[in-house]
Amino acid sequence: MVNIESTSNAIWWIKNPNGAKAGGTGQGRKESLGSTFCQDIAELLRNISLQGYSKLLAAEFTLAERLIWLLVHTATLISMVAVLMLTWEHFVAQYFVINLKDPLYPVQNVPFPAVSICSNNRISLRAATAYALELQSSDPSPRELKYYLDNLTNLRKLYMLGDKETFNDDYANFQAFLDIFGTWNNETFFNTRRIMYMLSPTCSEFIIKCSLNNLKIPCLGENAFQKKLTKYGPCCIFNSNNWLKKRNFTYRLADSSFGLTVVLNSSKADYLSPVLNTDGYIVIIHDADNFPAVTSSNSLEMFPGQGEESYLRIFARVIDTDNSLYSFSPYGRRCYFHTEANMPQIGSIYTFPNCITRCRIRSIIALCKCLPFQMPLELVENLDGVVYCTLAHVACLSNYQFKWNNVLTQRLRIPGLERESEEALFCPQCLPSCNDVQYSVSLNELPIDTYLASLSPDEVDTSLGTELSVLRVFFGKPNANYYMRLLNNEWFEIFSTVGNILSIFMGFSLVAIFETLFFICKHIYLGCHRILERGRANSKEKKLDATKLKIYP
Repeated sequence: MVNIESTSNAIWWIKNPNGAKAGGTGQGRKESLGSTFCQDIAELLRNISLQGYSKLLAAEFTLAERLIWLLVHTATLISMVAVLMLTWEHFVAQYFVINLKDPLYPVQNVPFPAVSICSNNRISLRAATAYALELQSSDPSPRELKYYLDNLTNLRKLYMLGDKETFNDDYANFQAFLDIFGTWNNETFFNTRRIMYMLSPTCSEFIIKCSLNNLKIPCLGENAFQKKLTKYGPCCIFNSNNWLKKRNFTYRLADSSFGLTVVLNSSKADYLSPVLNTDGYIVIIHDADNFPAVTSSNSLEMFPGQGEESYLRIFARVIDTDNSLYSFSPYGRRCYFHTEANMPQIGSIYTFPNCITRCRIRSIIALCKCLPFQMPLELVENLDGVVYCTLAHVACLSNYQFKWNNVLTQRLRIPGLERESEEALFCPQCLPSCNDVQYSVSLNELPIDTYLASLSPDEVDTSLGTELSVLRVFFGKPNANYYMRLLNNEWFEIFSTVGNILSIFMGFSLVAIFETLFFICKHIYLGCHRILERGRANSKEKKLDATKLKIYP
């Protein structure tokens, strides 16, 4: 077989003479595109609205001068990119910011916090004696009353966790006795909460007199003090139902005479088991919706002295969030609105301290198989098979006390604190509240003599004498700082910031952007068109090859 193309170029031998010409013009087309691209680049640099680029091709400049201009433009481009990256990271990419909106926000619009007052004595001598007599009568082998009182005193270990040397066999033996003879007929396990409620001092004996906004009020009641659970067990809590959330101008409670004034019994006649090495009592300032525990955040503990007139000033900071942030995810804005992430089984509003408390409860139940009697049942996810912690659990609770007192919501690798980070309680699901009130306090004390001198003869309680303490709780200022969480940058702010940087470094404008985009789009179109033409030419060559005339000898 002889290929006619290799033996003759006669046009009459070629069935499609234009096919060869089409193939022969391919290289010329390629060179034409390359030269066109270079010419367009040169034309773009000479006429673009950006300053200084025409000097790269200026005919009156020498090669050295053009290289200098090339170095200038290169340095400018690198500097512009660096500044853009820093600006984006520290300004544009920070989507949310908290700004001070009103430094004179009226304090009557700020919820008055709940005030929990706890006696340092956690076990009443009178109540413990009565319970010891009850246990003695139930014991098949009765012992001296002192034996039961001494062992009941050990129940304070449920408040004093963390000391690993406190547990001994006596605790286990006495707890085994309580499990049998300290339970009621309808109880399947020893009810630590019921017993600690019974043994704790009563609010009626601890709180003597109360006044609010310079008006005497009943000390006990729905809108006064109620005995409820705190970190220190049953305590007397004022405003636990948050009834002072909304007030008018006359109820600002922004002065020592027009705040909450409480007269307390400082007598130690009923002391059996103090938990703190201090001659005073415990005051916790916290949001009424939160469980009062300092380790859960947003609760403040103070320890006023006995026999003193204590002035506790409260300073509030209100943090609100713009409603436009609802469209962002909670993890994007780093906070939950009250209507999001509701607590299970209770449907209450979301708060960060309660979320931490729920996370801690989950960990305690998983590690020690019990629930501390102080913890609120409303925050327990599943109560099936859960028992209250007793003296038998003190050793386990003490071993993990460091973990439960230190909480992390995100892992941060800090040199030197790697072990503490691993041992801390990790609660990544807990985010701050988008709408929150944060309190700070200051405490001043004066001798009780000034208060006693101001009493009329009818107001003096001769049975207590000078064994009194006075606590005054009030807002320290008639206004509060009001902060708003909002978007840091709108789209037009980002546009103007980036545009300013581009114009400063390179003189960028919308016209220059259009010129550059036109040039890029033009050559993208030419490149795609060339690929399509090449594909069509290849297909024609294949068809031509199939129809070529072959001469066989």
